[in-house]
Amino acid sequence: MFRNHTLFLIFVLTVTQVSGQLKYYAEPLKIPVSLSGNFGELRSGHFHMGLDFRTERRIGLPVVASAAGTVSRISVSPTGYGRALYINHPNNTTTVYGHLLKFRDDIEEYVKAEQYLRNSFAVDLMVPVGKFTVERGEQIALSGNSGSSEGPHLHYEIRDTPTQDALNPLLINNFNVKDLTAPRISAVQFYPLDDRSHVDYAPRKKKFHPTGTGNRYKLNPDNPVTAWGQIGIAVRADDFFDANQSPCGIFSARLLFEGEEIFSYTLERISYSHNGYLNSHIDYGEYVTTRERFQKMWRDPGNRLGVYRSSDSRGILTIDSAKTYQGQVILTDVNGNSAVFGFRIRGADAGLLPAKEEPGSLFRYNLDNEFRAEGFEIRSPKGAFYEDFKFKYQSEDGGSAYFSPIHRVHEITTPVHLPVTIRIRAAGLPDSLAGKAFIAVIDEKGKPGYAGGKYAGGWFETRIGSFGNYAVSCDTIPPEVTPLTLKNNALTDTNEIRFRIKDDFSGIGRYEGWIDGEWALFEYDPKFSRLSYRIDTARIGSGKRHSLELSVTDRSGNTTVFRSTFWK
Repeated sequence: MFRNHTLFLIFVLTVTQVSGQLKYYAEPLKIPVSLSGNFGELRSGHFHMGLDFRTERRIGLPVVASAAGTVSRISVSPTGYGRALYINHPNNTTTVYGHLLKFRDDIEEYVKAEQYLRNSFAVDLMVPVGKFTVERGEQIALSGNSGSSEGPHLHYEIRDTPTQDALNPLLINNFNVKDLTAPRISAVQFYPLDDRSHVDYAPRKKKFHPTGTGNRYKLNPDNPVTAWGQIGIAVRADDFFDANQSPCGIFSARLLFEGEEIFSYTLERISYSHNGYLNSHIDYGEYVTTRERFQKMWRDPGNRLGVYRSSDSRGILTIDSAKTYQGQVILTDVNGNSAVFGFRIRGADAGLLPAKEEPGSLFRYNLDNEFRAEGFEIRSPKGAFYEDFKFKYQSEDGGSAYFSPIHRVHEITTPVHLPVTIRIRAAGLPDSLAGKAFIAVIDEKGKPGYAGGKYAGGWFETRIGSFGNYAVSCDTIPPEVTPLTLKNNALTDTNEIRFRIKDDFSGIGRYEGWIDGEWALFEYDPKFSRLSYRIDTARIGSGKRHSLELSVTDRSGNTTVFRSTFWK
């Protein structure tokens, strides 16, 4: 029996009500529409929750309100959406505009005043109702490249206002996007899902690269896959808009087995609270090791993402007879273009004996879990994982580089949904360095990075979002601060003061700048390691020499202070 039908029908009714007003939402840019990302596209650890509009590789293009409404929220952050506006509309939706360069003048003045009031560049402001009203097509901002943007573009969303769930914008308005191009399937994998199952007589997954004629794909060569037991299938596929080479996400997928649909998903809306379930939606281990994203056609028991319909099998194929089974995977984009992968499985019992029981403690996805070893502890809450597994742990000498052994905490290929707590006992850590020490995560090349941690009673404790190798380390080197527009107490740019700030280990923790003893609004862009202050003579005055002090502190508490003067 299919699940989530009620939620699915509620959404369809909601979308039908809104989609009857196809021109309710204007295009947010006044240039020909070209998309570089779509709703539901697979990103690192999350689904993409909107559309990315190209801005012709430029910043500073006028951004207009898609519909009349009121500004409800304004956020400024060095990461994420950067400068972003949220507008509530009378039809119970909210549009979001991200990675902006600048807000409308009156909004910009309001934000700046709030930043100075809080002495903080990063702000998240809930705007009083009615303070800023906008009309459909009215300019609200300039496009930019702020936050975690990897190039100039406009990030755009439509949300359901009461829940803040992200809705698929192209279901509501196609924004004149031309799309007669079907999804493309580049690879498929078959998985034995228990220790009595096999794929082509091996107890491991197997990858195939199907060939396609038109929109129909088959294995190459077109022979049945030999298998037995509980089998899963995953596909690597992308969608494309016409005359557009940017790979985008699939809208829906269906798995048919022996003529019956046993699994499907449709990306009509996604809750932000469920966005992290992407790591269960894909073969996470494959992504970690090869950077390829395969979308699984079965659902893990701990995956609560609300986009699926599945039978009681959860999409798992049961191969238990010596016959040939027929199956299809049907992938569809939001415009109804489909790609179909047909496959056959020949059942053959390989007579595999049950594998030897893996060593380790059993961690259950639906329970709290705990493990202790000499100098190490880990605790995970209910729902931290997507399925049960045997937790693996080892430790080895950390040598002179670390103040603890190196703790090998399970395997990086196992996804973690909710943060888990680890504790590591320090060894040989001088009291003088305790304030500079923390738990470090050590990558596959042996390079340590900052994982945080509070120190008490000889132990460090922190929360981690992935398994890996951890040890106690310390950072005693302060950040580098390099002036870019100041030389010999003189400005080389009369409009802006800029610095490059960098910390190679624990990372930048905080910064503050003062001009003439008063807090000054420096803006931080970590992707360029850049800190900048737009000279505001209305605040600091002009025709005199000013004093400047900039303090930059890393996450271990090491501080660099830069002092200078300048004439303005």
